[in-house]
Amino acid sequence: MSEESHPTITEAEPSLSFLLDSKYPLLQEFRDACPGTFKHSQSLMSMIEGVALSLELDEDKMKVAALYHDVGKSFSPKCFSENQLEKENIHDSLEPDMSYQIITRHVSDSVMVLVNNPDFPREIIQIISQHHGTTILKYFFDKAKNGKEDNYRYKTTKPTSIESMVLMVCDSIEAMSRALAQAGKFDPNRVIDDTIQRLIDDGQLDDVTMKLGDLKKIKRALARELEGVYQKRVDYDEAAKEKEEE
Repeated sequence: MSEESHPTITEAEPSLSFLLDSKYPLLQEFRDACPGTFKHSQSLMSMIEGVALSLELDEDKMKVAALYHDVGKSFSPKCFSENQLEKENIHDSLEPDMSYQIITRHVSDSVMVLVNNPDFPREIIQIISQHHGTTILKYFFDKAKNGKEDNYRYKTTKPTSIESMVLMVCDSIEAMSRALAQAGKFDPNRVIDDTIQRLIDDGQLDDVTMKLGDLKKIKRALARELEGVYQKRVDYDEAAKEKEEE
């Protein structure tokens, strides 16, 4: 991750706001097929807006990328935990390598859906195609026990732009924050620092050109977003627990 400046937007670009309209056909189909994934995407879109503002990125472009980044899950919604009911996990009866194949293909499926839609700029499709890079699908790698790490990595391109990097970071942090908040073990700054450091250590951000100062802006923007969304609820739950113990 180098310390050079990233380009800023200087020219007016075509409006993408129609893709964010709840009545847009593909968005309606996505919401109906994958209600859990759609909710995650909405949360991610809200989070990413603040980061885009702090970095002077195109807000609508980033919001569209966030909202549609998992649209490929529409082909097999019940294969993803956020769309499953309790005790409905099909992966309980599958071998880890099979689950890996099913889960990781959602990236190429998302790209396929969007490539066949003339409304989506290629730049946004590229951003979406890189949001998992070559990260490890850790749950199924761990489940395999003696499996080879490279056999459980996404086979997609690492982020090559700050936009792709922001989508990757925010996607990881949104999912982790939701899980930790539900468990009552949520520390926004630790989640942010640990997630970004893990991606750096894994080489996922090696091809992104940006200033270290921009990384600080990302962390500050994410901290504001997470504290606004999760921290109050966690504090309330803790207070209620303490009162009950008294």
